[in-house]
Amino acid sequence: MEHENPVILALYPNSIGIGYACLQIPDRLLDFGVATAKPISNGKLLRRAERFLNYYKPKLVLLKETSELANSGRNDRLIKAMTTLCDEMGLDTYRYTKQQIKDTFEVFGAKTKFSMAEKMVKMLPDLAVRMPKVRKWYEKEDYNMVVFDAVALAVTHAHLTE
Repeated sequence: MEHENPVILALYPNSIGIGYACLQIPDRLLDFGVATAKPISNGKLLRRAERFLNYYKPKLVLLKETSELANSGRNDRLIKAMTTLCDEMGLDTYRYTKQQIKDTFEVFGAKTKFSMAEKMVKMLPDLAVRMPKVRKWYEKEDYNMVVFDAVALAVTHAHLTE
């Protein structure tokens, strides 16, 4: 099925798995969620990412930029493996840094992750079911925040490629 706007898949690995969002820019959210693997393993998460790519058939994939450190962490290795997988599948990939995401949302007046999530819910109301509560300084980040991290990649991409 061809769409007027291309299908985009945003993948955002973190310590529990991968936050994902499949959408058509600017305002159509097709699917979103969190994919986990227990025990956590890059091999399992890479296979999950490959299933997402085969199922959603995106025209492009959005990932967070990896660190430039020589001894990068598990997430950075996973992102590099996902980039290689996308290259092998002939998919365009764009990678955005945390700073690019932050700068994009500052344009919308959002400076915290919570205020960024609020802006995303206004843009894409389907996300309201995953909206986290305001976090106290001693609480860990909400499980669903990684979904908003993935959507933030798409918002950043739309903003920077207008």
